[in-house]
Amino acid sequence: MAEYRDQYEKIRATGADVSAVSVDGPERSESVRRQFELPFPILCDTRREVAKAWGVLNPESRGGIAEPAVFIVASDRRIRFSSRDSESKRVPAAAVAELLAGEARPDAVERRTLIPSVRDFLRAAASVFRFGMKSPRE
Repeated sequence: MAEYRDQYEKIRATGADVSAVSVDGPERSESVRRQFELPFPILCDTRREVAKAWGVLNPESRGGIAEPAVFIVASDRRIRFSSRDSESKRVPAAAVAELLAGEARPDAVERRTLIPSVRDFLRAAASVFRFGMKSPRE
């Protein structure tokens, strides 16, 4: 999500907006949003209804979490681009910004290996110590 924080203004400049969806509750989601200084909301899907409906729920992982995914939904509610990613390979937020700006074609977008910054790695490690590895079911 930190990548989307860094690309947020470019994405907004295209007329689009960013929202994240998490299976965590409001308090934990807001804590993550503040910790990573995210300028966009994290919507809570504690019943996992959105993750199921969009086909990204992994019930076997950490009590049932959503797999990393990106969906670009147009104003007419049609999905213009989707990418179901993995923990280690994802579509870069910069590529999403390029798609939205019309500078790239959806079929040309490639996933890249995710290498977090030292700052983001330390924040994630602190979250693991604070909250644990398992996502609580609410």
